[in-house]
Formats: sequence, C-alpha cells, structure tokens
Amino acid sequence: MGEVSPVFATLRAKTAPQLIAEHARTKPDAVAYRSKHLGLYRERTWRDYADLIGRCALGLQSLGLGRGERVAIMGDATEDWAICDQAAQALGAISFGIYPTASVSEVEYQMLDAGAAIFIAEDQEYIDKILAIADRLPALRAIVVIDPSAMFAYQHPKLRLLDDVLESAGPLDGGLAALEVMVKTVGPVDPAFIVYTSGTTGHPKGALISHGKHLAGTYTIVDHFPTLREREHRTVVFLPLCHIFGRDIAITLPLISSLVPHYGDDVDDLLQTLVDVGPTALFTVPRYMQKFASQVLIGLGSTSLPKRITSNAAMKLARRVARQRWGGEPSTLDRVAMQAARNVVFRPMLRQLGLDRVELAISGGAALPPETAALWQMWGVNLVEAYGQTETGGAFISAQRGPFPKPGSVGTVVSGWDVKLGDGAELLVRGPDGFEGYWQKPDATADVVDADGWMHTGDVAEWHGDTLRLVDRARDFLVTSGGKTISPASIENILRGSPFIAEAVVIGHGRKYLTALVEIDFDAVADWARTNDIAYTGFTSLSAHERVRRLIEAEVAKANADLARVEQVKSFRILPKQLDPEEEGEPVTPTRKVKRKVMLERFKDLVDEMYDDSEERLLAAGAGDALRVGGV
Repeated sequence: MGEVSPVFATLRAKTAPQLIAEHARTKPDAVAYRSKHLGLYRERTWRDYADLIGRCALGLQSLGLGRGERVAIMGDATEDWAICDQAAQALGAISFGIYPTASVSEVEYQMLDAGAAIFIAEDQEYIDKILAIADRLPALRAIVVIDPSAMFAYQHPKLRLLDDVLESAGPLDGGLAALEVMVKTVGPVDPAFIVYTSGTTGHPKGALISHGKHLAGTYTIVDHFPTLREREHRTVVFLPLCHIFGRDIAITLPLISSLVPHYGDDVDDLLQTLVDVGPTALFTVPRYMQKFASQVLIGLGSTSLPKRITSNAAMKLARRVARQRWGGEPSTLDRVAMQAARNVVFRPMLRQLGLDRVELAISGGAALPPETAALWQMWGVNLVEAYGQTETGGAFISAQRGPFPKPGSVGTVVSGWDVKLGDGAELLVRGPDGFEGYWQKPDATADVVDADGWMHTGDVAEWHGDTLRLVDRARDFLVTSGGKTISPASIENILRGSPFIAEAVVIGHGRKYLTALVEIDFDAVADWARTNDIAYTGFTSLSAHERVRRLIEAEVAKANADLARVEQVKSFRILPKQLDPEEEGEPVTPTRKVKRKVMLERFKDLVDEMYDDSEERLLAAGAGDALRVGGV
C-alpha cells in the first residue's frame, strides 16, 4: 500500500469543523480564503471563518436541524455555500450539494432520496426550482435563501432569509465559542456529507462520506504534490462544490495544506477572476482547459501576419522541445530558444488568461485529451492529470507527477491505495479511506465493493511500467459487426481535442463502421465564423452552415489521421442544438457527462442518416417471414 506519512492516521481522527475551530485558535489571523465583493477582494481569517460557521450553525439549530438530518445546498461555488455546509456538519447533520444545472426533476429525486429537512439556495433561480416541488417533499421543513434579490413578492410558509436565520444566532462574535462546543459532539466516523454521482445510466446514487476518511483521503493529493504544503499557493474556486473535487479544492485542502482559495464575483466570469488572482496552483476539469486552449489557438490564428509568423515558429519549436522533454532532455540550444519563445509569445498570452504564474495545474473529473495536455505544456503550464472517483471519498487513486509529464496516462498510484486489474482488465482499487456506501442502497454498494473490499471502478486500464493508463469504461466498449472491439472514449477524446468540438459521441455497436454525433463549441466556432465573415443568428443556424460542416469535417479528418483504419470515423452529424443539462430529459448529466443511450434515442434520425442499411433491408426482404416459422 505504500503509506508512509503519519498525517493520514492523525486526520482519520479529525473532522473538518474541528480543524476549522483549531485553526481559529492556533492561527487566528492567518488568511483562510479571499472573496470578491463589489469589485474588491475581502480576506477572511480563520477566526472569521470559524465565527461565521458557528453563527450559521446556531441559526440552523434554531430551525430544528438535528444530528443525522440532511441539508441540501444548491448554487454556484461561493463562500456562503462552504459556510452553510460546514455549519450543518458541525451540528452532526449530513450535507449534500445539488448541481446548479440540475433540472427540477433531478432536484426532486435527490431531495426525496436524501429526505432533506432543509434546502439552502443561493438565489431566486434555485428557489424557483424548489418551490415548484416543495409540496411533494414531506421531509422538507425550511427553505433558506442566501441572496433574496428580486424576491420581495415571494410568499411561502417555509421560506426563510439566511440573514434572518443568522440574526437568531445572537451576538456577532459568539460563533467561535459555539463551534468549539459543537465539534466535540461530532466524531470522525460519523457521516459528513453525500455526493451524488452523475447518473449516466439511471438515477444518481448518493455516495456517503465520513469525516475522518474524507480528510485522510484528500491528503493523498497533498502527499503526492508536496508543494501544496511546503509553501502558500493561491487557487481559484470555480468547480461546483457539490462535486467531490470541487469540495476538495474549496473546503478540505485549505484545512490540510497551504492552499488559499479565492472566490470571484461570479463563476461565469472565470477569466476575470483568474486575471485578478494570478493563481499559482490550478485545479480544473478538462473542459475548461480545452475551452481556453481553443480561444488561444483562434486568437493566434487571427492576429496580424508578422505575429502569426512569430507564433507559428514558436509553436514549431515548442512541439520539438516537448517531444525531447518527454523522451529525455532538450538540447541546450533548444532550451535557450524555448525560453525566448516563452518570454516573447507564450507568457504574454498566458498573462491574458491569468495563467502565467501557474506552477502546478491538476486536471481531474474526466479524461484529459492528450492533445490538450500537450498544448498547455508546450505553452509552459505544468498541466498534469489525476484520477479518482466519488467513491474514493476525495482521494486521488493515481496522478502524474511534474514537471511536464508525458500526456496520455493518469500517472502513478498514490500512497494508501492498492490497485490491480480484474476480469476484462477492469481497474480494482482498495484503501482505508473510501466511501461508506451508497445512501440507503446496500445492493448497489455490494455491486461496487466486493467481499474482500475491492472497489470495482468500472474503468478498463492497462499498465505502462509503473504508470496507469485508462482505456475506457467497462460497459462502454462497442463491438462492430465485423467483430472488432473498440473503445469509443479514446476516439471521443481525440475528437474533443479540437478547439471547435465541445462534445463527441462515437457510435458503431453492431454496425459496419463508426460514426459520430458532434456538438460544436459555440464560442470557438462563433469566433471563427466572425473572422471568416460568416453570418449566423444563433447556435442552430451556425451549426447548420455548410462552411461549419466543412470545418468540422477537417477536424474529424485530423483525428482520423491518428487512428487505426477500423477506429476511424466514417461519417458525422452536427447536433442542431446545444446540450443543456437543465432541460428535462437531456442526454447529459449536470456535469455534462453523456447519457449514451438517451443521446442515441434523442438523435436517432441523425444516426440513421449516417448508415446505409440497404444491405440489411435486402437480407430482411429475402428472409421474409421465415423467422416466424415454428413460432420464432
């Protein structure tokens, strides 16, 4: 298992609210986090943070919240989200987040499944969703809104303002004392929170995580990347806090490392927040890195001719140096030339994105296309890939180590986990800090964790020396009519490496060849269209334009050049609409993971267009009703 640090055992005996109270006493004036309000960043010390949490806990207690009850929180990543979450946990309650993009039906399912007693909403948008179903939630006692802007006319017997709830907590400076009393009643083995999985094949399941295991599990990140404890790092909070990775970044890692999180005014204005903060550590998911990379490539392609010549030369050099670095060491001459290219081309470009000071960027939550990782490394950002699951409770299973590791793997196994390949090369993991099981679903838990404690990840993997490479989801392999077994995920990752492709779904199970449904990246393609004087009125008209079709055709051709003949995409169709997880019945989850079956049903006509079934129809006509003989 390889665990060496005694910190793991220490953290298994703690809770997050307890650590916050301890920090408030041992380093009261140190900065816990910074948040932007009305254009200015406000520092919160550990004393401030603990006091706010204690007062919020007293307020929730006044609403009758008790030990073991569930509290739902819905909204973007803000300091108030984190405060309410920790306040609930300090009382021994179990918190859980609902994705901001969840539809009303998804909100209803999770509220009923968890039996939440209190629903906390960021603002009117989420209040509207809960009020639409409030009468169908028997366990719901109170609805608390953080920002009541434009809600002066709302009348509902369960509706409360957070400010009023906090007022009921008493004096402004009594929170820390109250928190110190509360944390003594909550133990490390008690359940802390629930994280709902994406639900790509059905309703999401709630993974139950306990206090001590979560702290120790998250420490695998610090142990694997010691720079996070060796010196202070600034990071930006923008991933949803209902996601285990988002929680790690905003709430847990700052408790056990030297990471200082920063909250911007609005998560939709992420670029401005990055420029404001200049993070030295970045925790992200692939989609953001793909989107930013596409903006950079389009920008480089639309500059003046002299700048394009310079940037093309810098890119050519960067490719050569990257290949040398992954295989050994660049030559002295190339290192000197690369430093000049960074100073002249890449660093100013990164400065516009707020990423010029990043020393470590970790991508998790989904597969990172190697092409995307390679681009950022060429530009000078030390982007590494990490792998974990909700069921590992905040822990990474494996992660690359910098500086600038070769893209394409998820690195080496972190301390504290055993890993092996089971039937069909499925990745099995076992460690002391996994989840407690799925909320009220023992059969589902038994399907994932076997009698020997091995957790079946559902991912197919292979070893490359001591590094791990993920191949596909076990259930997502497709078999063509020619009998060839193919991993659609690997092909989809190559397609998504294009700056103009937001999503790609490869089809071909039982078919003669592979095809793909493609969702264009609206922002990137719109920029390209404006540069090329192409008129459009919206997503649908843009996606239907012949020149856009030719653009995507060229991108698919580039992807095919890296694929074996049998893996190549022979035809594609561009989706006529953007995938919106907030729409009922959409084929994507709130985290934009594709529900493959729903996707194929929703866009069946497009799929059928891509296949010539004349041969099948001929055979069917020849067989006639022969299959019915004998009652078959």
